[in-house]
Amino acid sequence: MSVVRRVSSAPSQVQRRVMDARSTRWDEHRVAVRAQLVDAAIRIIERYGASVSMDDIAAEAGVSKPKLYRYFGDKAGLNGAVAAKLGALMWESAQVTIFAEQDHASVDDMIRSSVQSYVALVGKHPVVVRFLMANHLFQYSGSGDGGVADQLRSVMEAVADRFTESLQRVHADASIIPLAVASILGSGLSATQWWIDNGREQGVDDKFFAAHLSETTWGIINGAGATVGVAFSPDLPFSHPGFASRLEMN
Repeated sequence: MSVVRRVSSAPSQVQRRVMDARSTRWDEHRVAVRAQLVDAAIRIIERYGASVSMDDIAAEAGVSKPKLYRYFGDKAGLNGAVAAKLGALMWESAQVTIFAEQDHASVDDMIRSSVQSYVALVGKHPVVVRFLMANHLFQYSGSGDGGVADQLRSVMEAVADRFTESLQRVHADASIIPLAVASILGSGLSATQWWIDNGREQGVDDKFFAAHLSETTWGIINGAGATVGVAFSPDLPFSHPGFASRLEMN
């Protein structure tokens, strides 16, 4: 009996499992190749900046240009994949600096640590960040899938939920929180663009910039709290009942 005959006579569920396994291996292969191509794109963008072409990326990756189009559709698709990779790195950083510590560390330590991680990532890939900003893939898109800032906003909204809970514990109006999130995101992205375009050349190092972003963030948070008659104690964790307290009103 031939090999073909034996396979063809196998029960349908066995054949289906074989096909599923092949499909899974192919999907995993595509994911791995796609990740390698994105990494190559990041390397060449860091070298050439906004002038990078699909030919440059294909040469860096050691593949044909048609292969890039097969995996990403067009250059916009590849740019979007680069933005998604940077966004994923920011989300992974947040897993360590925010989500893992928000019930134990002081809110001030948590915010400053997350800002420092953000600045470190931007400082590591300033040319890529500038490239994404030029292609409108760093700012908040409003659709949830258009820019790196969508990931930043997701992180911020997770933190904002804790501020909302704190305001609700003292029976304060929590509707101010979305405005505070938009203000922090807008000012932070504007400051980031200035820093990578001019600030670093003018001697504003990552520590100074991170400190500025942290203080600006707290300025907006405290301003939002004061608007609804609440003061926050940044040296306490979110879970502490004294983190938010009502202001004495004259």
